[in-house]
Amino acid sequence: MVGRRLQIIDIIRNFLSKLINKEFLVFLFFLLLSGLFWLTNVLDDSYEKEFAVPIRLSGVPKNVILTGEIDSVVKVVVRDKGYVIGSYIFDGGFRSLCFDFENCNRSENTGEIFIADIQRMLAQQMYSSSKIVSVKANNLIYSYNHGRNKKVPVRLQGKITPAEGYYLARIQFIPDSVTIYASKKLLDSIQYVYTERMEVSNFNEITTQKVRIAKIKNAKALPNQVKVQFYPDILTEEDVEVPIQAINVPADKNMRVFPGKMKVKFAVGSQRLRSMPKNIETRELLPDGFKLVVDYKEVANGSAEKCHVYLQAAPNGIRNAHPVVNVVDYLIEQK
Repeated sequence: MVGRRLQIIDIIRNFLSKLINKEFLVFLFFLLLSGLFWLTNVLDDSYEKEFAVPIRLSGVPKNVILTGEIDSVVKVVVRDKGYVIGSYIFDGGFRSLCFDFENCNRSENTGEIFIADIQRMLAQQMYSSSKIVSVKANNLIYSYNHGRNKKVPVRLQGKITPAEGYYLARIQFIPDSVTIYASKKLLDSIQYVYTERMEVSNFNEITTQKVRIAKIKNAKALPNQVKVQFYPDILTEEDVEVPIQAINVPADKNMRVFPGKMKVKFAVGSQRLRSMPKNIETRELLPDGFKLVVDYKEVANGSAEKCHVYLQAAPNGIRNAHPVVNVVDYLIEQK
């Protein structure tokens, strides 16, 4: 067994001695040399590279609220030799640029960071051979005030769809209002704020989510995030008998309809159903809040044999309410 291992080792040693000979070492030397020349030529060419440079505003007084903030990052395209660009990449790009609040103010409630100032501060971190080709930013103007604010309610923006057989009984925000900081003119125009758009579907239990307040230009909301709770409820189908009233009847006439009452079918959540008024003895629903009417003007000329019945009112929380029949017989009498 030992002899066989020695034989295998000899075979490998003979193979390597043939492979690593003088000619191979010469070939490997010139290959590395040509690669080095190629890399030198490549790095000696000029290149452009985009860097993300953080920027921030410092020295903001404690009594100042920034209502419109600048971008936190600007994109800077730099041109130089390949090895210089490589050194920037190796060093992790550029340090963040810090601008003083007071030095950037251009009016009472706004300030701006100028592209020229960004280029000047970047040049202090760059080699003299490097050139800034462009500076890209979406917003370098900020607005602020000294605490002017008002509270406004929060409204939902989005699509909320409970599971089949349920409906959305209630939405609750925690907190239900936020404080808006802005100029007097802008504050006067803001009556409420919306959440960022959200979609919630297929739920049958109380669901809580966090959602951010949608941004308003030159205004700041605090807090900028609220909790929203969705309360689903099971839909049930019910009916109630409602008296029919005649409207627009002249003082010298009477209008009677047959029948004088009609059932109204509707869908309602189980929680809302428990709060609806009922007959103490029979436990039947009372028609409080429902109103069925017929309009005298529709049949005043006597050409119609029947008159239409309209559901003019229904209690809050009632869905898809409608009379079981939409026409009735009528009789008009002279007083």
